[in-house]
This record gives sequence, structure tokens and C-alpha cells, in this order.
Amino acid sequence: MPNPCTVRLEHDLSVASRLDGFGLITHHIIENDRLTGEHVEKIYDRSHRLVRICKRSRSGSSLTTFDTLTGLRLKLVESSILGDGSSMKREVDYGHDDRSVESISVMAPNGTLVRTVERKFLGSRTVYHGQTEYDTLGEPLTSVNHSLDQATGHLTSRQQIKWLQDGKRFLVESFSFDGECGLRKYSKVVYYADAGPFIEEIQFFDSRTQSLLRRTISAFDRNGNETSTDILTYNEEGELSTRRSSFCEKMG
Repeated sequence: MPNPCTVRLEHDLSVASRLDGFGLITHHIIENDRLTGEHVEKIYDRSHRLVRICKRSRSGSSLTTFDTLTGLRLKLVESSILGDGSSMKREVDYGHDDRSVESISVMAPNGTLVRTVERKFLGSRTVYHGQTEYDTLGEPLTSVNHSLDQATGHLTSRQQIKWLQDGKRFLVESFSFDGECGLRKYSKVVYYADAGPFIEEIQFFDSRTQSLLRRTISAFDRNGNETSTDILTYNEEGELSTRRSSFCEKMG
């Protein structure tokens, strides 16, 4: 059985030592802020090393866990109520080499998913940001994903997805950039409602001048077989210079 021993130091601060059922001693420091209504509890192991910090307030709560050997944070979990009555949950996993991953989900008052966000960090620099918006039924509507260069922070790629109501992709657009954020490549894929790609278009650009160099447009049947391809090239003035078309007959 837990064996609590508490000493109250003042009105809003107390210290407690507890012996749990496994014979481990934990030390608790509890603080209460009367102005904000925030309750903070810090828990230490028998060697007085910080294990976790728990915070509770009128609008939410958080739990931070620590590596007792290094003192570094391992994970943060936060829950809060937003001004419109929605709820938000935020989790951060702290990995090695100064890397971390943040996940955020927002729920409507009726429990329906509204938004999800995922971010990846190297130190304080964001290297990935992905966000999905949902409709009133909790089905995905649109997703936007960004990847950034770890050294410069420049945008390297962007992806936009439009979803059908059954959670299948309808349209995917992808952008690739060079080290100076100049557009190098753009692709667009339109999908069948019940199958794979229907039309795929790929555009290549001169990343310095942003002039269009080449376009490839391909069509597919429901089995994923390519049925036609158009390849168009452009001169320095952006005018069409060549066009080559090919058509694939259905075998069998």
C-alpha cells in the first residue's frame, strides 16, 4: 500500500514522499497557482532525479516525462479545450540527435475529427509539416505536406491531396524545388473513384528562369495500364517546339 508522507510548506506548495507497492520511493512537489488555477506536480525518483511533471488547469492538462539518466525530455502530452468548445491533443516525442516529432489532433465538441497536424523538427528548425482538414462527418477533405531542407530551412517539396468521401485520393499535386526555392518539377495525378491513376501530368522547369521545359501527359485504364502519352517540349521563349504522341492498344 502507498505510504504517503506530506509536509505542507505554505498555502500553495507542498512536498510529499511516497512508497509504492514495489518498494520504490517517489518524491512529489505540488504547486497551486490561485490566479490561473494551475496545479503542478513534479515527481522524482529515490535518487531525486526528475521523472515527470504533471500540470492541470481549468482549460487542460499536460504530462512531461524525462530520462532520469540524462535529464532530457522523452515525451510531452497535452490536452486542452479551445474557445469554440473543440478539444485539442498534442503529443511531442523527443528522439536522439536533437530530433522530435509533434502530432496534433483537433476534435469538434461532438467528437468528430476536425484537423490533424504532424511536424518534424531538427532542433528548433521544422523539417516537415503535414496538415489534413476533415469534413463534418470526420472524413478527410484536403492534405498539405511540406518538406524543408535541414541545413537551410528552404522548402524542398510540397504535396497537396484532395480526398473523396470514402477516404480515397481524387487529386494529388506535387512540387519539387531546388536549393534556392526555384520550382524544378510539378506533377498532377487524377484518380479514378474506384481505381488507380486516370491522368498523370508532369512538368519540368528551368529552376533559374522558371520557364517550362517539358510536359508529359499520360492516361491509364482502370487496371493501371498506360493507354496514351503526350510529350511536349518548349523553347526558351516558352513556346511549344515539339510534340510526340503515342497510343497503346489493349492487349488480349
